[in-house]
Amino acid sequence: MMKDHLSPVPARLRAVVLCLLYMLTFLPFVQPAVSAEGVLALPEDATSGPMPNPACYGTIALDSAAEAVEVIRQARESGLLAPDEAVAFDPNANFYRGLYARDIEYYLDDTILVLLWKEEIDGKSCTFTEVKVADPSQFRRKLAEDSFDAEHEYLASMLASETNAVVAMNADYYKHRKYGMLAYNRELYRFNTDFYAKTYFQYNCIDTLFVTASGDFLYKRLGEENTPESIRSFMEENDILFSVAFGPVLVENGQPVPCGWYPVGEVDQGYSRAGIGQMAPLHYLYMSLNHGSHEARWTVTQFAEHFAEKPVLTAYCLDGGQTGEVVFRGQPYNYIDFGAERYVSDILYFVTALPSAGAESPAD
Repeated sequence: MMKDHLSPVPARLRAVVLCLLYMLTFLPFVQPAVSAEGVLALPEDATSGPMPNPACYGTIALDSAAEAVEVIRQARESGLLAPDEAVAFDPNANFYRGLYARDIEYYLDDTILVLLWKEEIDGKSCTFTEVKVADPSQFRRKLAEDSFDAEHEYLASMLASETNAVVAMNADYYKHRKYGMLAYNRELYRFNTDFYAKTYFQYNCIDTLFVTASGDFLYKRLGEENTPESIRSFMEENDILFSVAFGPVLVENGQPVPCGWYPVGEVDQGYSRAGIGQMAPLHYLYMSLNHGSHEARWTVTQFAEHFAEKPVLTAYCLDGGQTGEVVFRGQPYNYIDFGAERYVSDILYFVTALPSAGAESPAD
């Protein structure tokens, strides 16, 4: 008798629920939303970006460096670069032609411009990587195994491959050192301001670079007093996504920052250096100084002075030595100390924001 009193409505509801459950099953595999311009809005917790389009890569011989100006012009024409936005690349630069010299390399689609080249500065081999992206979600940090507690380390080229990075570079190699403030995916995972037997208890022992959800650089400087609670408030107030803990700050307001003493990085010795700077909103410049032909290298202050010769508003020192590396097309672009990649715990990387199946090269 109870069956006779059942209404057909619950049956329809069950069908709707089953349909929704079926759809939810596939939600993790749904491509991020695409705007009217075809640009992906990449989720903050994504562990990789869309696949780069092989047709968007290009190589330019050093003797034809002026051809890179055309690549820059196309980036302006597409709206990626503003008409009057300064670029670091100079076709008349003194390009490095010594041991481990490289051609100019680039990647260009409507959402990302990457230019890589080497200059000879002060008789030394310097590698530059200029990046402009359309959306801040294209600038990301990758931890090995996507976990702060990962047991293993990997080559930077392996981490870059996992993320579908158009270009990737070393960060701070956070597992190699236990100090500093490390934020990742909006969470503060490390707050260790102690250094040299608690000399800096509750005071920053190093400069820390914080990156906002808008892709801008903010700093907490050595010697500032902080607590975990104050840093969490700072992160929330400034919409912080992640941090990098190495330093020091190299350039501020376009001017080099002298460094007489700093607890990490052999700052007063000639050493291979690496750093990243911000030129304008969503416009960045990575610089590294490596062995090259085994010539002498720079102190941190010298590195800062030469970095400031480029149009960066601010710049920050990353881990150097054998860790200093930029990966492009799956391989190191710069010469790495000792000629071999080092296993590391993290990278910074940039991705395209075009759907993998729809990427087209404006350079064609």
